[in-house]
Amino acid sequence: MGSIIMLFARSGSAQRGGSLGAVRNFVAVLREISFDDVRDDAETPPRLLVLAPDVPTARRLGTGLTGPEGELATMARELNAPLAELGAFDAVVVFDPERTGAAGRAQDRLPVEAAQAPVLPLDGSDPDDGAALERLRGRILDRLPERAPAFGRAFPSFRAVAAKTVINDTARANAQFALVSNIPAVVPIVGSFAAAGADFLVLTKNQVMMMFKIAAIHGRDLHDQWGIMQELVPVVGVGLAWRTVAREAASFIPLAAGTIPKVAIAYAGTLSTGRAADYFYRTKRRPSKDQIQGFYRQAVETARSLPLPGGENRAIGAADGNPSAAQATGEGVQRRNGERSAPTVDA
Repeated sequence: MGSIIMLFARSGSAQRGGSLGAVRNFVAVLREISFDDVRDDAETPPRLLVLAPDVPTARRLGTGLTGPEGELATMARELNAPLAELGAFDAVVVFDPERTGAAGRAQDRLPVEAAQAPVLPLDGSDPDDGAALERLRGRILDRLPERAPAFGRAFPSFRAVAAKTVINDTARANAQFALVSNIPAVVPIVGSFAAAGADFLVLTKNQVMMMFKIAAIHGRDLHDQWGIMQELVPVVGVGLAWRTVAREAASFIPLAAGTIPKVAIAYAGTLSTGRAADYFYRTKRRPSKDQIQGFYRQAVETARSLPLPGGENRAIGAADGNPSAAQATGEGVQRRNGERSAPTVDA
């Protein structure tokens, strides 16, 4: 524990605004988190059922989708083969080049244990089509986002899309929570402090859990959660601290003004933190200061594309230290002056 505090302290001293109190708060949050469920799920290998016109084609498709690591995790069957005795699996992949409606029939024939498994067709005419396989990986994890760490951990071919799924889902969740948590701020003084406290606890826990899932995707020993945090503190620790401070400060602005920067900072901050952690595990190198800033700028650009009112976009530009971006959206803000409809972050 002391080594983690020292790592945060060194990181915090590198920037103005580093706070030992923020370090202690982070460690307190870390102590409250249970990683057991995520670890157990990540270490449970996925199972896929692959249906094709013949078994050799189904096997080829399964190997193309998961890589050789998935040979024992995929079951290959003909399109109309009996399925009742196959047990449970995460998803069903269907290659039906003649468009015979095999996917619909497969849904009706699933065993009880797999009744909720999504049935997903390959959208190409060739089971070796790399682009179609990559799209299929994305659709699988769109339907099974909670299983992204397991798919990425078991199958290296899924790693990139699994990391993207975990990072994007956490960023959206934090943006949505930042919006909802600002509602108590309409209560003078007490409500503002309540919003700030809830913000820190929930958003920081979500970011820590995201980093743990990214470590899981990249094959890290999940029984060494403290070691994982020690690896990642020098990579993202300072960002966690200052973004949390920024979110808390925004909590004390009245609702119409405060919600906007909170949502922007929660989303972009989480996205850039996740990308930095993913970079570290992919390359085995710590991102430089310039790269960290690049992750945040990219995250801000992504945040600007969210379906948020114009005011949110102005706040995102300001949070990035880009006054021209704020000015660029000023006209839209004026048109929406007084608008209080809640922004929606689509999944």
